[in-house]
Amino acid sequence: MMLRSPLSRWLLLGLWGTVAVAAFWLMAVQAALALLTPFGQWQKPGIARVEVLGRERDPESVFTDEVHVLRHGELRSLTMLKEEAASLRSGQTAWVLDNYYATPTRPPHFRLTPHRLLLEYPEPLLVLALVTFWRTRKAISKAQIPDPHRPRKVVVDDFHLRAGRFTSENRPTHESER
Repeated sequence: MMLRSPLSRWLLLGLWGTVAVAAFWLMAVQAALALLTPFGQWQKPGIARVEVLGRERDPESVFTDEVHVLRHGELRSLTMLKEEAASLRSGQTAWVLDNYYATPTRPPHFRLTPHRLLLEYPEPLLVLALVTFWRTRKAISKAQIPDPHRPRKVVVDDFHLRAGRFTSENRPTHESER
């Protein structure tokens, strides 16, 4: 990876460092929420394509609504956020992400979007950011250290050539002076 200017190198390094810190922060917040919520339920995360049959509003819940779907040929009722449930229509097919830790304020299912996937599972983003951060640092350090095995190139102008410098016998090597 060639980075031309030092500014672009450090900006790229800062960008990937910021992404890594943000992903780590998301993981820390998720761990704190899992530890501080005593009434949660662990479940296996997953992704599934479902066909929406209908939506039922839950008057007792401030955060969630029920969505009735066909999932792998069987009728199921999914608890989703009100905004996500409101965007689903009967007969529509949608991708659903199963949450790994369901609480009264975090439903067990979400609509699968890139944004939601990054919020719920920031671990792959953290690994990508750390690997790219490491490779960028490696490229910067490689660009700053000259290669000791590279042959040294001596450029000789006419004055030094006529004076006989840089020759083994200290004689002029120019054809016209012989």
